[in-house]
Amino acid sequence: MPFMEGLAYDETDHTWTTNEETFQKLVRIMRQECAFPDTASGVYLLATDESVVFLRGVNSVETDGETRVNAYTVFEIGSVTKTFTAAAVLQLWEQGKLNLDDPLGKYFPEYEKGAEITIRQLLHMQSGLRREFFPDEALEKDPVLMKKYYTDGFSDEELLAALFEAELGFVPGTKYEYSNVNYTLLAMIIEKVTGESYGVYIREHIFSVCEMEHSYCMEPGKLTSVPESVLEGTYPFDFEDVFPTGYMSDLRTARGAGDIYSCAADLLSFDRALTSGKLLSQESLDEMFNTEGGYGCGWMKVGRREPAYLHSGGTPSYMSHNLYCQTKRYGNLYLIILNPTVRNPSHAESIMKDLLMNY
Repeated sequence: MPFMEGLAYDETDHTWTTNEETFQKLVRIMRQECAFPDTASGVYLLATDESVVFLRGVNSVETDGETRVNAYTVFEIGSVTKTFTAAAVLQLWEQGKLNLDDPLGKYFPEYEKGAEITIRQLLHMQSGLRREFFPDEALEKDPVLMKKYYTDGFSDEELLAALFEAELGFVPGTKYEYSNVNYTLLAMIIEKVTGESYGVYIREHIFSVCEMEHSYCMEPGKLTSVPESVLEGTYPFDFEDVFPTGYMSDLRTARGAGDIYSCAADLLSFDRALTSGKLLSQESLDEMFNTEGGYGCGWMKVGRREPAYLHSGGTPSYMSHNLYCQTKRYGNLYLIILNPTVRNPSHAESIMKDLLMNY
């Protein structure tokens, strides 16, 4: 595979690594963290702007039942989608097609509280809107509603009607609170501004620019990974009744917030294009990585040393992590972890913590 050209392959643990001496400490960290088959599964990639440092597919195969997961295996990336949505909004801001201080009411005039909330507040999770279009407790207690929400789908009109009837959780702009709704509303705004569907915009203006040939937006059925069953007791209902395929089959309610499928190689292409200025201007990047309020635009600041930013994602059967570090020794570092399971989230956290403490 082209992605692995120039790397050394160790068939004992199916690992691809660089031979460059500069990166051997990082290689050792990654080898150690991926050496536990009871906790590790999926694809683990560490790279810089110029080099792939470490790549391993662990304890999982593709849908053909034989091919080990690899740099091109397609996973659900969940909320890592938000970074793409934020990039799209900032592109439109650069083009003068919207203003970050535009009120929500400009795009949804029927919303009485729309004058109080801005696009900037949606991007930075400071809107006061609740986490989901329907209250979390309602979804958790009602399997029929949960199934309709994630598989059968609601119309935009139904989603907005439910949201517009709800009270705000706090005065917009006064605090940070994570909300999937914020980013689905941003996807709807992208559609209103461009006249294109959100999926088409992302494919034409981000995937294409970044040469992401194994990535899909709003296109269920493109997975080449196999989701493991979720932990028993994770959900207060029979998981298979709600998610018979093991994953979401209708992504309208996750549009802009968790609807993208991608692979490690493509996510690296996106990260490199983003940080190099290929997708956004420096002014937009400054806005994107401004985490003073607790959340940037699709990124959260982590670690205490050199600047590091993360967004993770979780779906009913998948977990994903996209970590970007600015280091003096190695330049930009990118860690991408794609797991076909919701088991052992502390495993990925351990890798990131170890990396952040030792680079």
